[in-house]
Amino acid sequence: MSQPIFAASLPEAANLSMGQNNRWKASPSLTSLLLTARNNYDWPSGTGAAKSQNIIIDLENDVAQLLKSPSPENTHTIAVKVSSWAGNNKKSHDQIVMSSPHIKSAIHTSILSLIAPSTVHQGLLGLCAVPGISLVIASKIYRFCDPQHGAAVDRHASYFTNSLYSNQGVRTTEFLREWSNSKHRASRLAIYSQSKLKQNLNEYIENYLPTLTDTATHLNSTHNFYTCSETKARKPWRPADVEMAAYYWWAQNGAR
Repeated sequence: MSQPIFAASLPEAANLSMGQNNRWKASPSLTSLLLTARNNYDWPSGTGAAKSQNIIIDLENDVAQLLKSPSPENTHTIAVKVSSWAGNNKKSHDQIVMSSPHIKSAIHTSILSLIAPSTVHQGLLGLCAVPGISLVIASKIYRFCDPQHGAAVDRHASYFTNSLYSNQGVRTTEFLREWSNSKHRASRLAIYSQSKLKQNLNEYIENYLPTLTDTATHLNSTHNFYTCSETKARKPWRPADVEMAAYYWWAQNGAR
């Protein structure tokens, strides 16, 4: 069985075009799709849009408070909180919870790198070397440590951008996929060899984040703000908000 890389489930008109400033612009169809998905974001499904948003706001506030005194204990707490929120599998989550002082120090160093723009790649790579933290969880930690610039990547979000075409006829990302195991057809990000992890981490830094950032910038410049289901306020987009919309749309509509 071949490894799944792409899935073509996005409406054809939901695409990106390159603007005069060499930044991506969302088509009207993609804009509408993202707005609807972000406004209605409800995950895990059935939690309720307002409660889902409130949980995220609270976690952002908790992480921001912990980063005011970024000790090894506080950065370890961040990793544990994000792992729990993200639904990390029990074995991996327990590994993070039971981190030795040496591993806590590694988490500390990596998170300090995450919050410095020039060393984000180094920070993510360091987190990916921590037992229990995959690229998915590392990207979610980055998303909460720097909510203005970070964004998570996982199965749903990566399939969304893998199937998102530009007006130049190319897909915006090429994340490598792999099957979970021989008994399950569901796929996930390929991270179980160093070469595949490196390729997907580079894809995340070089293509995924810039695509989300450009999309957020364009939505804000055209005043297509989303409505927070918890506060009822219209809010500007961040890369993390584009990711949340992409994740939620694919979870509801995309190929598995």
